[in-house]
Amino acid sequence: MNVNLRWPLASIAIAVMSLAAIALPSAWAAQLELTRAPLDGAAVWQLWSGHLLHFGLAHALTDLLTMLIAASVVETALGTRRAVLLYCVSPPVLSLLTLLTAPQLATYRGASALAVMMGFAAGGVLWRDTGLRIPVALIVMMFLIKLTCDAGGTATDLSGLPAGIEVAWQAHAAGALIGSCVGLGLARAKPSHVTA
Repeated sequence: MNVNLRWPLASIAIAVMSLAAIALPSAWAAQLELTRAPLDGAAVWQLWSGHLLHFGLAHALTDLLTMLIAASVVETALGTRRAVLLYCVSPPVLSLLTLLTAPQLATYRGASALAVMMGFAAGGVLWRDTGLRIPVALIVMMFLIKLTCDAGGTATDLSGLPAGIEVAWQAHAAGALIGSCVGLGLARAKPSHVTA
């Protein structure tokens, strides 16, 4: 597969905002993290802002680097404008799916659901190359094993979460679902030169 990757400008903007959010005072961050408030019609901005906050620099770097690697493939295929649209539409869907499927979840921070979404979308682009189908399938299988372990309570956190913070596997499942839908569309699309 001959892919001329482009800088994922929309994803870089998300990463910059997320890294800047680390410096926010804790009282401000508490207003921005995803809580159950949006389900009652309050603090609706949390449906977006919760994906920009992290539990420290190690957590942020793991999520954001993963997202940027996948996004370099996805934004090349989609173009920056469509990637911006994806980043505007997907966070509230991810947030609502997470809140509805994880009734015990009190707060959520992290771009891991966005990273998973972009990873699955990138898989759709890479699937076009028959030589990459086995590696893509193996990565999906490893993700499903990790997701199963997380859902079963086996600690598999690789992102440096502080003690007492659990992985919200429901957010990752939601990211995989949305990313699979985007990836399916990208797998069926004919490769073309995309303009920003």
